[in-house]
Amino acid sequence: MKISNINWGDDSAEKDPNLLHYFVSQEAIERLERKQKSLVIGRKGAGKSAVRKKLSETFNSMSGHYVLNLSPKFQSIKNILNDKDLTSGLGEEILFTHTWLRQIYLDCLCSVGHGERNKFSADSFEFARAISNQQNRTSKDLVENIADVLTRIKGKVSNLGEFGINIERELRNVADVDSLEHHFLEIAKTANFVVLVDDLDLGWNNSETANNLILGLLTAANYISSKTSNAFVCTFLREDVYSILITKTQHSDKYRNIERLRWDKEDLIQLLNERINFNRKREGEVELDNPFTSVFPPTIGTTNSDNWLFERTLSRPRELIQLARYYSEKCESETSDVEALKASETGYSEWKLDDLCTEYSNQYPGLVDIFSYWKTKFYRQKYHLKLSEIEKIVLDIFIEAEINQPWFNELTEKTDGHGLLKVLYEIGFIGDFVLGGDGGSKTVYSYQGNHQPRFEEVDIHPCFRKAVGTVDRIRAKAQESDD
Repeated sequence: MKISNINWGDDSAEKDPNLLHYFVSQEAIERLERKQKSLVIGRKGAGKSAVRKKLSETFNSMSGHYVLNLSPKFQSIKNILNDKDLTSGLGEEILFTHTWLRQIYLDCLCSVGHGERNKFSADSFEFARAISNQQNRTSKDLVENIADVLTRIKGKVSNLGEFGINIERELRNVADVDSLEHHFLEIAKTANFVVLVDDLDLGWNNSETANNLILGLLTAANYISSKTSNAFVCTFLREDVYSILITKTQHSDKYRNIERLRWDKEDLIQLLNERINFNRKREGEVELDNPFTSVFPPTIGTTNSDNWLFERTLSRPRELIQLARYYSEKCESETSDVEALKASETGYSEWKLDDLCTEYSNQYPGLVDIFSYWKTKFYRQKYHLKLSEIEKIVLDIFIEAEINQPWFNELTEKTDGHGLLKVLYEIGFIGDFVLGGDGGSKTVYSYQGNHQPRFEEVDIHPCFRKAVGTVDRIRAKAQESDD
């Protein structure tokens, strides 16, 4: 098999028709299939949408299950967050809780009504059939449902505070929650509902309205679960979004039982193995016990290739797949090519830095300008830096980088170098280099678990080193002059 012909799959799980053929299962999937967790957390590219697709297939194969995938479109989220009524005071968590209840109940009833349209049904199934016909077999989207509720609210009050202590009763009334809930629960006595909610971060902008929209969903999901054990509402959230939301609610204890997607080296390499064998089978070749060695060289320099690849990711599948894609596209034969693997690192590193800036564009806008300045000003800087060296870099960024963003301005005004280091550590750009006993040492990155960085020494993560132009070491000037 020619290595350059390998199809590693689409970056988007939804667009990859072969995903389930080479899906790598983990214990996390088994817990979700047992409905033990209802909140899935993972950083961008950690495989949340892939897990949702797998769960959808699993539950669809079970009799008596209605499976719904709710993935609001990007433009729908943008329209909600730009609505003047919502941004001027109506967009409170309690409003979104009831619009989500309305949305989920309607979607579930429509699914039942469409599926039961040719069967004899009890009263609630008849109601579901009527809802399905009325809504043209599918429920309205989230924007339309929120617009309906807002129209009814504005016919009564100009702001939610005017409802006073009756606010919940009034919202249940305007959102038709009582009627929809009654029939939903009647059907749930003999049927199971699985609602998988994903892609909420597509239009998320860290505004109060955006955060209330998601908090409302989490409240609605908990409420539905408390009403019946035959309804499983599972929400998929980016880890950074979850971390922010948990500080915005007084009920954070309700959202601590999460399934956090984590990948170790063995699972990630297995992911490549499954995809290589899938391609071999497609080409009419036999599957191998260890297909990795048929595509990648055994070592790169003095490092085993599997370690080298893993070290250049933030432990996420999408990164490894992208690096493998950059490599295979540079191969011109059927045998592994260490030079092609080396050459692939620069393009991958630049892609990963752009991806990082995009991932944190709402929390830390202007990151791209920081790294552009870094690459220009500190080109051929060491990747391992002592505190005095990294402090000088941070000070230069404060003084010379032209970034007019609130978060950055606040750090600059206080000359809070430690604060900027914490940001760079949080996003994964730098790690905390820690000396251990007996001369040992290690570098800890934020995605590896709880750790309070001291920043006495830091390492720039391997996946960003080429993008910002670091070198392994700087030779002494005397040696350079001799050369």
